[in-house]
Amino acid sequence: ILAQASPFGVGLRARRLREALVMSSWIRACAGIAARLPRRGIEEFWSGGFRDPTINAAAKQANAVTGDPWPAILLRMKSFEDMHKLWYVLLKEKNFLLAEQHEARQQRVRWKHHGRLKKVKLSMKRILTVLTRREIHQQALRAKEILGQQDQREELETQRFHLEESMKVLGHKIRRSEPRDSIATTAWKATLQKYEADHARLLKELVPLRRDTMQLLTPDWRYARKYSDLPGAVNWRKQWVRALEDRVWKPLRAH
Repeated sequence: ILAQASPFGVGLRARRLREALVMSSWIRACAGIAARLPRRGIEEFWSGGFRDPTINAAAKQANAVTGDPWPAILLRMKSFEDMHKLWYVLLKEKNFLLAEQHEARQQRVRWKHHGRLKKVKLSMKRILTVLTRREIHQQALRAKEILGQQDQREELETQRFHLEESMKVLGHKIRRSEPRDSIATTAWKATLQKYEADHARLLKELVPLRRDTMQLLTPDWRYARKYSDLPGAVNWRKQWVRALEDRVWKPLRAH
């Protein structure tokens, strides 16, 4: 019985040994990845502030000294990626200051860094202003380009319409004089072939223009009420513009 059971026991021990080796290698790999990853946890809400127990009072006072908020003239020279990174840096600083303010309210002590929080909020507001003005400028350039394409499309559509009318007239003349062949019929057929070639060229040129100018007929989702990326409340639907009203309602008098 022992001789028959020994191969099974040896195989089981070998399989468990392989599983242990695989598990140990996987743990070592995870430990290496965890060692390389940056440790950014909740401790950053007090790291370097007045609640950090690892630094002295002089270092805390030095960290509390700040400069001016970001001016809009410097933000305009930055790219979207740089302002995106700066936005999250300011958001992190804002959460840091709000955490200190909340603790000061809990401890019933005076919080002395309202100016820092105001500077952070002002910088974030200026970032939104710069991005909004840049988007408005891009939309204006895009609208100007689309209107130019629309003018070109209207000109080509007019030519196409006149060509189609001339082709109908020539086709009618050719069908009426079809039993007999004459010099006029030959000239009409040659002119009709030329008109068909011009019509095909116009249709080929109109394909990209029709595709680009179709944006004038479809609403932009970025200006919808639900997906608006502009700062502030969406109140343009509530504005009362008398010139845009079809019918002016007059108040009813009871007397």
